[in-house]
Amino acid sequence: MDSDGAGTKSAGVNASGMTASSMNASGLSGARKNGPHMNGAREDVDYAHRHFVNLAATALLLLVATLGVWAIKTIDDQEALRKCLGAGRRDCVKIAAPPSGVVQPVR
Repeated sequence: MDSDGAGTKSAGVNASGMTASSMNASGLSGARKNGPHMNGAREDVDYAHRHFVNLAATALLLLVATLGVWAIKTIDDQEALRKCLGAGRRDCVKIAAPPSGVVQPVR
C-alpha cells in the first residue's frame, strides 16, 4: 500500500491516473486541453441557441453603431449651429417654407 492507503499504483501513472505518454508538453492531458467538460469526445452543440445568441449580439452591435452615428451627427449639427451663431449670422436655422402652389384657406 502507498502512504495514502489507496493501494499500489502501476509505474508511469501520475496522481490523476494519466500515463506519461498521454500528457502533452505543458503537463496537461489532451482531454483537459479541450476543456474540462469535453473529455476528448465532442458533445452535442445547441446550434439553435448559438444562432440566437449570434443574432442577439449582431442586433446589439447594430444598435450601438446606429446610436454612435446618430450621436456624432447630432454633435456635428450643434457645432455647426454654434459656429454660425458665433459668426453673427441670422440665417443659421432652416425654416420650413410654405408649400408651393395655391394655399386653400382654412374654414
